[in-house]
Amino acid sequence: MDTQNTPIHIRLWNKDFWFLALANTLFTMAVYMQMIVVFRSLVSAGVPWQTTAWAVGGFAIGLPLLGPFCSILVQRYRRNRVCIWTMLLMVACLLVPVMFPADHPLATTRIMIGTRVATGALFGLAQMVLTSTLVIDTCEARQRTEANYAAAWFGRFAVSLGPLAAILVMRSYGQETAIWVSAGLTLAAILLVLMVSFPFRTPEDDVRLFSLDRFFLPEAWALSVNLLMITVAVGLLLAGQLSTPLFFAALMLGFLLAIIAEKFVFVNAELKSESVCALILIIFAILLMMSGKQTTPYTIPVLIGLGMGLIGSRFLLFFIKLSHHSKRGTSQSSFFLSWEMGLAAGLGWGISMAEPADGMTDVPHRMGVTSLALILIVVALLLYVIFTHSWYMKHKNR
Repeated sequence: MDTQNTPIHIRLWNKDFWFLALANTLFTMAVYMQMIVVFRSLVSAGVPWQTTAWAVGGFAIGLPLLGPFCSILVQRYRRNRVCIWTMLLMVACLLVPVMFPADHPLATTRIMIGTRVATGALFGLAQMVLTSTLVIDTCEARQRTEANYAAAWFGRFAVSLGPLAAILVMRSYGQETAIWVSAGLTLAAILLVLMVSFPFRTPEDDVRLFSLDRFFLPEAWALSVNLLMITVAVGLLLAGQLSTPLFFAALMLGFLLAIIAEKFVFVNAELKSESVCALILIIFAILLMMSGKQTTPYTIPVLIGLGMGLIGSRFLLFFIKLSHHSKRGTSQSSFFLSWEMGLAAGLGWGISMAEPADGMTDVPHRMGVTSLALILIVVALLLYVIFTHSWYMKHKNR
């Protein structure tokens, strides 16, 4: 029987890995903080919902734009410097709302959407270098699967920590302070990367300008499609909660429960069970959301966090096992793109379905979005059970 094989702590936690894992968390938090800031600022300025949706969802368009250049950049230049300079440019993008607030005459729709697309492009490149290259460079070959697994969890927590921090800071100190905090988190991530020394690697001779290396793994197309459907659905659900700190706090609790479940519940379970259970948990959370019945206000976000934590960990390991050893970093980038593009696209899609009169709290809006999310998750579950899992078992390399 094929059982779970989640890596469990194999002497990985040295100083350099801690610095890079924390840098990943802070950097991702800054991006998700900006998502809340952009949404709230545009809504308060009376910007049309469709424009707001494009500004938030435009992040998904930018994510893959610089990916084809990732290989040549890390080959021609020091890879840690590529990451640092990309993060510095990211700081400039994060500070654009301070220089051009939503009510500024120069803050046109093109500037707002263009800034979000540029933010996505820079975030995509920096994450590909950080998690697909730098993290791997700091550990031995036998520790790399666990390193990828652990680093991904640090970034996953930022999905809840970033919005939670943005909402709380904006309520207490205002929008501009939240923008400066997100920029400060990025600068802190840069300092952490600077504190790690990386060995010099001789560049390859035949590096192409455009390359799928370190960008996208074609062999994992089925996993990418399946994961993209799931994350779009979750993004749709998050779109109605962008002003609710309790939701994101409970989402983080769900992530913590997922870690515990992986270690004690699914450690010797049948391989398919983790993904199937995760999707069923998300379906149950959506049904509760649609019915309006739940025992506590924590139930729905905890179930979503638990399901997303389980599916994220399992699919990440599937991506790794589909790749050859030399393509490990490429598999990481493929997982990252499917995860982040799905969430961003789902957020933009959910916002575009909002009722202009009542904003994100209108009941018809919530029912329409949750119904669409339910359809996507059910289709994703059927696709996984009928096709994706057996396809993976036939094509895995490890």
